[in-house]
Amino acid sequence: MIQPETAHTATRRRFAGAQGVLGVALLAASSLLVHGYHLGQEDGAIYLPDIKNNLDPALFPYDSAFFLAQTRWMLFDRLVAASARLTRAPLDYTVFLWHLFTVFLVLLACRELARRCFSHPTAQWAAVLTVWAALLLPVAGTQLDLTERYLHPRDLATAAVLFAFVAVLDRRLTALVWLAFAAVVHPTMAFFGAFHLLFQSPGAGKLARFAVAGFLVLSLLGLAALPGLGAAPNEAWREVLASRPYLFPLRWHWYEWLGVIAPLLLLRWFALLAQRGTKPPAGAGSISPAVERICRRAVVAALVATAVAIVISIVPQLESLVTIEPMRALHFVYVLLVFFAGGLLGEHILLRRPLRWLLFLAPVCMAFFLTNWLTCRSSPLVEWPGRIPRNAWVDAFDWIRRNTPRDALCALDPRYLLRPGEDAHGFRGFAERSMLAEWVKDRSVAALEPGLAYQWRQEVRDRENWQSFGGEDFRRLRRRYGVTWVVVERSAQTGLSCPYANDAVMVCRVE
Repeated sequence: MIQPETAHTATRRRFAGAQGVLGVALLAASSLLVHGYHLGQEDGAIYLPDIKNNLDPALFPYDSAFFLAQTRWMLFDRLVAASARLTRAPLDYTVFLWHLFTVFLVLLACRELARRCFSHPTAQWAAVLTVWAALLLPVAGTQLDLTERYLHPRDLATAAVLFAFVAVLDRRLTALVWLAFAAVVHPTMAFFGAFHLLFQSPGAGKLARFAVAGFLVLSLLGLAALPGLGAAPNEAWREVLASRPYLFPLRWHWYEWLGVIAPLLLLRWFALLAQRGTKPPAGAGSISPAVERICRRAVVAALVATAVAIVISIVPQLESLVTIEPMRALHFVYVLLVFFAGGLLGEHILLRRPLRWLLFLAPVCMAFFLTNWLTCRSSPLVEWPGRIPRNAWVDAFDWIRRNTPRDALCALDPRYLLRPGEDAHGFRGFAERSMLAEWVKDRSVAALEPGLAYQWRQEVRDRENWQSFGGEDFRRLRRRYGVTWVVVERSAQTGLSCPYANDAVMVCRVE
């Protein structure tokens, strides 16, 4: 029979849990005000057309290889597309809600991890709030952030890996379920997650350790079986890799290496603080002994991953493994770094002093807010669903969607994603039309598929000196590839009929 006091305690715990979930939901929603939201930006130039292609396979008849080579091994696009079909909601609303849900899951997983590492609510919420404030923190020289300002399968996989981490600490085999979910969403993130959990699992029992080790081996075999990794390297593929120096850690700048060394030193310091068992100030709680183990083992895992990355990048026989990008194992290290930094600050410094919280969080939030504003100055902070982003390039892409045949093939500046005012919005996701390969994101996909590298190189080379192209150059693209429409900057002298123009660009017909 449950005693009244025990029942009352259980009720309080359930109420506290509900409050925690509500608090995390509010943080996820408020993240838009700090970090913004941008549809189809950066890697969204790959994933948004992939989702639309799943909904309508007739789209992108000429160039779907430039996103399918990266996404065909994921169920992410099918998951988002299925939810759009089920709810019959417009896709931009579906993608927006998935983004918010993904941020919510990342923060909720941090909340669950904080409850295992810190006994006092102040430290728990400090850990979660620090991750919330630093969601866009860059990870050394890996070209990754903790999360993205748009829907990305890596963020969903990050949440799953964190939940798997919590399950390992609880000695529960549900960790494998979370890792399996991460694997179907983003296979490489699941692999790196299993890699870290293998180092973290010795205290979780033999069964959990063997299970995680088995998952890691299966993940490695799965990655090795991908056609891109099994294909023979070629000259064009090596040219693609050479244009992406972040894949080779020995080519990193000194400050990028500082982004490797400093977090490891900080985590080691956190481990020493936890090991010494420093007595917290009055009113604070206590730190779980697991904190010392987690920090120390994360450092070891990062050192092993760095050593592997260096070996892969200098041994010619291993060059096909470069695209696994072993240095991205630092992503989980950075999540732990931010998480424990916040938790320890809450435990020993912030306490229940609102002014201290304000002095800590306000500069961090302002730094990321300003970074986002400077990065996307021609777009609103939040690109709300149901409206086209206020961006001249995106306006032109939307005009193409509404006014050109579905089988149209378009051409743009190969580096259009880097042009001032474009703000890295992907053409395919908004125009829903095929285009010749571009230099930024299609290059990343070509690195995964050596057979695709030749096509990427040729299509990019045929548009060198794009800024000086004239009518005959555009007609040459039509004769060679079948290009029927081009997007050029407003100052261009094309000699073509251009039925659409705005302050930044024109859309011209190639006849």
